[in-house]
Amino acid sequence: MFKKLFFLIFGLFLLTNKAEFTTTEEFSNKLDLTNSSTLYWKHDDTEIKFEIHYRDAFWVLFGLKSDSFSDVIFAWVNENQVGHFSDRKLQNNNLTLDTHTNWIPLDASFKNGTTILKFNRNIKINCKNETSTEDLDINPGLMNLVYNFGNKNNQNYADNLNEVQIDLLIDTNGPFRCPPIVPKPVLNTSPTGSYENELDLIEGTYRIYWNFTDSDVTIELHCKTEGWVAFGFSPNGGMDNSDVVVGWISNGKVNFTDRHISGRRVLVDQSQDWNLLYSSESNGINIFKFTRKIKSCDTDDMIIDQGSPYVIYAFGEKDPNEGGDISYHGMNRGGKVVSFISSLSQSDTFVADDHEIIDNVISNVILPKEDTYYYCEMFQVPKEFTQKRHIYKWELILPSMNTEKMHHALIYECRQDYNGTPSFTSGNCYKSDIKMNYCQSIAFAWAYGGRNVEIYPKDMGYPYGGDTDFTYYVFEIHYDNPQLKLGFIESLTWRYHLTRKLREKELGILTVGTDSSNFGLAIPPGVDNFQIKAYCPNDCLKDSLSENVTIISAIPHTHLKGIQVWTKIIRKGNDIGYLFYNKYYDFNYQTSYTLNPYINITSDDELITQCAYRTLDRDQFVFGGPSTRDEMCLHFLTYFPRRPTVKACFSVPNFEDYGALLYNLNRTGNALVPDLGDNMNSFFRGLTQSFQTIKTNDYVRESFRKFYNQTRIYGICNKKFLGPYNQTRPQNVYQEPDVCSAPKPNEEQSNLNNLFVSILRQFFSAFWKWIQTLF
Repeated sequence: MFKKLFFLIFGLFLLTNKAEFTTTEEFSNKLDLTNSSTLYWKHDDTEIKFEIHYRDAFWVLFGLKSDSFSDVIFAWVNENQVGHFSDRKLQNNNLTLDTHTNWIPLDASFKNGTTILKFNRNIKINCKNETSTEDLDINPGLMNLVYNFGNKNNQNYADNLNEVQIDLLIDTNGPFRCPPIVPKPVLNTSPTGSYENELDLIEGTYRIYWNFTDSDVTIELHCKTEGWVAFGFSPNGGMDNSDVVVGWISNGKVNFTDRHISGRRVLVDQSQDWNLLYSSESNGINIFKFTRKIKSCDTDDMIIDQGSPYVIYAFGEKDPNEGGDISYHGMNRGGKVVSFISSLSQSDTFVADDHEIIDNVISNVILPKEDTYYYCEMFQVPKEFTQKRHIYKWELILPSMNTEKMHHALIYECRQDYNGTPSFTSGNCYKSDIKMNYCQSIAFAWAYGGRNVEIYPKDMGYPYGGDTDFTYYVFEIHYDNPQLKLGFIESLTWRYHLTRKLREKELGILTVGTDSSNFGLAIPPGVDNFQIKAYCPNDCLKDSLSENVTIISAIPHTHLKGIQVWTKIIRKGNDIGYLFYNKYYDFNYQTSYTLNPYINITSDDELITQCAYRTLDRDQFVFGGPSTRDEMCLHFLTYFPRRPTVKACFSVPNFEDYGALLYNLNRTGNALVPDLGDNMNSFFRGLTQSFQTIKTNDYVRESFRKFYNQTRIYGICNKKFLGPYNQTRPQNVYQEPDVCSAPKPNEEQSNLNNLFVSILRQFFSAFWKWIQTLF
């Protein structure tokens, strides 16, 4: 009796301690793997979906077993909802990564001690008469499942595997098939000439080719349609205020017009500045080739200059009506941010004799279901690289899935005084004190739609290894996920091509702009085109430059509220022009812009960097800081020859002037400002308290606008404070040459010339007819 009672109580204990889970969707099948883990699944005739819930463990290994190997997934998720998911092969206790990912993660979370992983795969993997050595088909009847769970400290993933036989395919009777192969759309056309740049606006449907010079741009578009096509430039990615061309061919007649968009109307320009060079319609594909001046001097046209203007595109399935109205584009439209006047050429096939490759790979990473996420991993220059190399080319190899969610990627150098301690934890970039404090100098940049290959001129190289002044660097990826689905980076590789034959000109990065703190930047809400200037004072460049340096490219950088970035050169008090001006800055398109021509910086110079911001959608101040909800105003300038003293040159407002601004707001009832004290610590405490009380009205906005135009500044030169200085007022303001107001040729003389040519033509025509009468 006692024995029966014991087993009854023990059984009730097991039942009450057995985990109960709530699935993310309805599943038709369930299997308890352990008391604290459950497997759910369902399938159709091509695909099977699994969901595993488990407690009291960190990682899971799960999959299918054959006589020779197991086809498994290995996964985990941490409390920050960042994790790992990989498709692997287990053979002889050796767990290796598959060359292709067939198990696809769909959902992952960790909450209240429970991990949930949802994933799917095709039932049939071995298709097209090919047999995989890494993956197993799921067949009707009993199959062997293997699984294991473990904690962080247990890395013996294949030890003590659990195994169970089960029929997974019980929802339908089949037949079970390979998934249908959907062919990728292909645009089987070739350009009419040679182009340095090409870009698919819609893969397999709409492609553009282009070349440019200092004065002109030539574009050729190919679109799979028998209707009309449109292409153009937009200041902000929208259709309104855009500069477009529209073309179609109807019954052999070519229609091609220069237009602009106002409201929802596509209006024909009075001045037709795009010149058609070629057109054709054949086999359902339209081709138009056309050219234009970069600066057309037409108020209905945009200037196509360096920066990041959007290109926009649209097409219709049918020719427009007789009036040529295309005001409604339907779904066949879109836009991309492209640095149009910056070559995307990838034609350089040079390979160094002593060519080496270093790959930095971010792979199999689960990211949180957030609309935007910045994921960072740190890498170290290989310790065996005691001899310096030069990077002469880099490329970013994108993953085979979720490519459209890769918004931008950056490589940050870490300061020389960072030696790997404290250690860096991969994850959210802007929650990492190490990245924020040590790794803020952008070396390389890529953004979606931009070029993913950078080839340096043959006499230039970027240092790597040896006595280079950085050993660690951070790889950042901005993952854009507005649908709030599970983020997953299958494999993203930053590849460096290196040579030991050091090139003549070694490249470095000079960072100019504001100090990225709430003291360096404070932008009121509800403003448009709010401008803040930063200074790199002459004293800094005079101390840092033993010789001139040459700037070859620029990477402008703000966060989400930035709309323009420029840097000017002031030489001996004179404004000599822009080093680089990004009129159409877009945070989501951060890339390196090659300067043409290169620009020299001397010890006689001062640099002024200005950023403009738009905060019409904010109701609180935006401060300087690392988060994308904060702001920055920086310009990363690639230069040669690299100098350890030429690293960073920032500015901040004068403390006394800032205090005067706050006390004035306090006096006028627009803020509650405590005593700011007479030292830095008390000042910053008071500053933080003050900003929590500042009102947001027109008086406050105008007060801050005047403050940034008038305050004295401190320079920060390689972490050393200089000044204070008055803001530089150049003796002259540089004016770009106005090509539109350039003197025109003497029209009277031109008419005389034309008349003379006409008379000569008539004379020779009559003379030739007279000669013919003689024979």
